[in-house]
Amino acid sequence: MKLKTLAFIAASSAMTLPAFAADYDITEFDTLFGTGVSNTATLSYTSGTTTIDETSNTVDFVVDRKVIFSVTDNQTATDPVVVNAGDDAVTVYTIQNDSNAPISFELPVPPTGTTYSYVDPTDGTTVITVDSSTTGSDLIIPLATGDANTPVTVDVTVTVAVPDDAASGSQIFTPLNITAVEPEDNATIGGGVTAGDQIVATAAGTAWDEDVIQTVTIGDLLNADGVSVELDNNQEFIVSASDIALVKSVAILSDPVNGTSNPKAIPGAVVQYTLTVTNSGLIEASDVIVVDAVPAVFDFTDAYVELYTLDGVTMTTDPTQVIDAGTGVTTLTFASMSVAAATDIADASTYGEKVITFTVTLP
Repeated sequence: MKLKTLAFIAASSAMTLPAFAADYDITEFDTLFGTGVSNTATLSYTSGTTTIDETSNTVDFVVDRKVIFSVTDNQTATDPVVVNAGDDAVTVYTIQNDSNAPISFELPVPPTGTTYSYVDPTDGTTVITVDSSTTGSDLIIPLATGDANTPVTVDVTVTVAVPDDAASGSQIFTPLNITAVEPEDNATIGGGVTAGDQIVATAAGTAWDEDVIQTVTIGDLLNADGVSVELDNNQEFIVSASDIALVKSVAILSDPVNGTSNPKAIPGAVVQYTLTVTNSGLIEASDVIVVDAVPAVFDFTDAYVELYTLDGVTMTTDPTQVIDAGTGVTTLTFASMSVAAATDIADASTYGEKVITFTVTLP
């Protein structure tokens, strides 16, 4: 499981934290942003025989925003995760808002073949699905504030359709990128922001203002523009598929003059064709049918005898033979078979294999 957390703290950039702050857990829930804090001091003193009370001026400030959220994926296996060709690569990401303020998160428009889906946090029921044609509010996920016992989360399911013809061993990714944006209820922020605006940092060098809510971000977690805030996570899949190859070879087994000692391709020679079917993919290939068009020079009539083997064992059923009356070509069709999956696509010795041989006599 991968966890990525983004925090940015509202404070003066010139502020020096006291020693105890170094041990502060930034993920703790805190005073809500925009809370007004007001304080007045009093004193009393004696002048002669008279007691005099004095009241100081009142100082006020508002609590700034501390924005912190995380994106966690649900995968427990080590990357990459295996997915079959033709299936969906699916990752569920949990977005958690641990801020002291409500935050909305903007999703990018997904590419063709990718969808996002989530349950609307505002009603907890409506399932919203986002695809390449989605625009508007469905791309914005609002998250309220929570407390230490009930953090506010939303699960976003990213689904990528893996093509049927995806090559075995190829990579598929299910990325999720979110940008922190201003929520609908943002009147307290001020400064002219509107819902959907990217949350940005208070300009560098700006002095703290007790009357204005400020936001200072941690620089290495910002976008390239130096002010807007986003977070991404990614899950890698590796495609598991059947990956079939067919190789044909020919050899002369014997001839009427030399027998089996260095035989030549002369009339009467026994010719052996070998068809090797190899599966270098991680899924068994089923219903494999091999078709071979044998040149017209060979005679498949009863005058000659053919021998067929599968993995070195004589076939109990010969392949189907169809002779083209016009060309004389004989088409052999070997019945469907299964070819086992490879156990390691990087090691050819583990590939699944079927070997077909047949012998014919050269007229």
